[in-house]
Amino acid sequence: MASTAGDVVLAYLARQVAEVRRLAPGAAAGRAEDIHQMRVAVRRLRSVLGSCRPLFDGGAVDPLRDGLRWLSRVLGAARDPGVVRDRLLEAAAREPEALRWAVDPAAALIGTRLDADTAAGLAAAADALTGTRYERLLVAIDTFLAVPPLAPAAAAPARRVHRAVRRDSTRLVRTAAALAEANGGAEHDVALHTVRKAAKRLRYSSELVHEAVPDGPARRLKHARRTAKGARTIQQVLGLHQDSVMVQAVLVELARESDPGAGAGSAVGFGLGRLHAAEDVRAAAAEKKFHKSWRRLRRKL
Repeated sequence: MASTAGDVVLAYLARQVAEVRRLAPGAAAGRAEDIHQMRVAVRRLRSVLGSCRPLFDGGAVDPLRDGLRWLSRVLGAARDPGVVRDRLLEAAAREPEALRWAVDPAAALIGTRLDADTAAGLAAAADALTGTRYERLLVAIDTFLAVPPLAPAAAAPARRVHRAVRRDSTRLVRTAAALAEANGGAEHDVALHTVRKAAKRLRYSSELVHEAVPDGPARRLKHARRTAKGARTIQQVLGLHQDSVMVQAVLVELARESDPGAGAGSAVGFGLGRLHAAEDVRAAAAEKKFHKSWRRLRRKL
């Protein structure tokens, strides 16, 4: 059983690294679920390194977090186009029959473009996961775990890792409060995405406490469990919002690239516009759910 806060975090990081290694072959082979789960493990690693930064010497975690950010982006580029494609084609299939003349050519364009983007992303991921940068990252993480650059705070009792939850709670409260200062449009979308990232960080640190310190004070364990659940809800709801933002950006790009001079140009533009409007509705619904979920979680922090 881990006896210090440093032991708790190092054991958690080691488990996530093992998960990354286990999933890497499948991810390199293009298996969608392995790519997704590997990306989750990478995000957990990066998030907990940030949340528990005070347990390590100044700046020691930064090179690892930079490398993990790169790896997460590589995996995202391999997975996200396929997710967007499926989302849009499902939305297109729900459009009324009377609009098939516009929606079908729009769906065909979406499929062609995003299939190509997926293929490019999968090829890049395969190259990355068999390349030297990935190997150097693994070596750096292994070295970090083998000879951890622990700060004096790491010697605190294991239950003190709960301080990471308090810090991340403060971060989430601060980013949520900043929403009121954001202007509409893209600035507001960015602010919501920042809240989502803060909620994700709080979720992972809360899960760390609940899973890795099972013999901690009952009150703290209960708080960590509830906090993780509430933060996860916010992460998921704002994930839906961010998906809509990303999908709308793709639709706008496709609309700009479509050639009005071609016979189906106007039909494609109309179909893309229908899908864009539907995503606008979905984004608004997700934001409404966020505010309700945030009020509920805010009372518990």
